[in-house]
Amino acid sequence: MEKQAANILLGRSGEADRFDLKWGFITFHLQIKPLTARQVIDISGELSSIGDYDSDMEMFPVLMQNSNDLTAISMAIAIATGTKHKRAVAKAIRNLPLEDIKRLFQIVYKQTDPTPFFFITVLAKGRMNLMEKRKE
Repeated sequence: MEKQAANILLGRSGEADRFDLKWGFITFHLQIKPLTARQVIDISGELSSIGDYDSDMEMFPVLMQNSNDLTAISMAIAIATGTKHKRAVAKAIRNLPLEDIKRLFQIVYKQTDPTPFFFITVLAKGRMNLMEKRKE
């Protein structure tokens, strides 16, 4: 567990899901690895702009009202790929069919393994308790 967490922090994570994304004359060769802490923070910042949905409305009006949420989702997928060209990749992802965007976002969700996060949190909490002043 410690070795896996250290490898993720150093960018030497395990298996990656690879895919090619064609946008005009450019082909991006991308991969989604287990996410780093920085990527999780950036993705959560992007996804925080997604609003609530009214479950009483029909599907099509909800889709039309909240179509800008796809911008946040495509940027989250682009952040997860770790590419330098996030805006171009996000724009290319928005040109994909919705089923493909769904599949890519499922891969991002799969690669967001919370085990290292909880390991680090528990370790930090345990260390912080040792550093507290002793009560006399």
